[in-house]
Amino acid sequence: MAQTVIHPHPNRQSGFSLVELMVSMAIGLVILLAIISMLVTSSRTQKELQNSSDIEENGSYSINTLYEELRHTGYFGHYFQSTPTTPATLPDPCATDATSLLAAIALPIQGYRATSKTGRPDISSTSCQTSYLPNANLQPGSDIIVIRRADTAVLSGTPVTNEVYLQANVSTAAIQFGSSTANVPSTTADGGVVSINKRNGATISAADTRKLHVTLFFVAPCSVGSGTNGICTSSDDTIPTLKRLDLTAASGATAMVITPVAEGVEFMKVLYGIDTDTTTKSETGMVGSGVPSTYSNAPTLSEWTSVMSVQAWLLVRTLSQSAGQSDNKSYTLADITLTAADLNSAYRRHLFSSEVRLTNLAGPRSLE
Repeated sequence: MAQTVIHPHPNRQSGFSLVELMVSMAIGLVILLAIISMLVTSSRTQKELQNSSDIEENGSYSINTLYEELRHTGYFGHYFQSTPTTPATLPDPCATDATSLLAAIALPIQGYRATSKTGRPDISSTSCQTSYLPNANLQPGSDIIVIRRADTAVLSGTPVTNEVYLQANVSTAAIQFGSSTANVPSTTADGGVVSINKRNGATISAADTRKLHVTLFFVAPCSVGSGTNGICTSSDDTIPTLKRLDLTAASGATAMVITPVAEGVEFMKVLYGIDTDTTTKSETGMVGSGVPSTYSNAPTLSEWTSVMSVQAWLLVRTLSQSAGQSDNKSYTLADITLTAADLNSAYRRHLFSSEVRLTNLAGPRSLE
């Protein structure tokens, strides 16, 4: 009779041993850590690329904005002062009355210098300080530059109420405040009778009317100021920002209004190219050659009418800190040098600079 053999381990299933399981878990953990490390590196790289992009974009936009405004400095349509009368004192760039605005046209460019890396420009003689540019709204070490010009577009029709306009021919100019009842060129911008005319051959017509621009560029210690008129306060962000203070109309009234230009601009320094030539040229009938003879960070009152060019420097940083970043470089802007001791080294930085020939001021002297 056949005997049935019973296997001692029926239906036994094979699987991972404890050692194999631990080895598999270890390999999986290594792979997981590698993936996490790759993601962290990728995220950090992306952040640094964004930081570099921010510096390039904000810096380029800032220096180009300055360039374009400076290039139009002193443009007042047909109006031309061959021998501008130097004011007795430096004009108040925040004045909004007609008399002050018209007199200030004699100085299309002016500025205020921060005399040290930690100081602020002295604007105590202006009405800007209390209402718009107290120390809380000025980044230490940065200059202020003032630009005056007329718009390149000629006004036609109804002007903006209480916007400031300049009507001028070659020899005569007038400041006018926009009125909703005006219809330019049939009337003046303030709705009055036209008395300033221009001639084109035998045709006499109303002189062109253009918006008057008065702009102050400065660096503020915050991006968005929550104080009155946009003044920075202790509760605001700490992103240094290039801003502009413009003569305009707000809520139907003539006013100065602050507008951010670009974030991350830490310092702005300016040098002015002055034509010191005192001889009258027979070719132009004007004093000087239109070429800078020297550069100054603080021209005297009489030198402002001879500023022919402007050199500007902007030090721009990233909006956020970079991990492991230690900026030990030094940066020279005009008359100051900023070192690691003056800056937060956790930010990446780039220095932008440009020199602009003030065509409307230098051109008539050089016939170029």
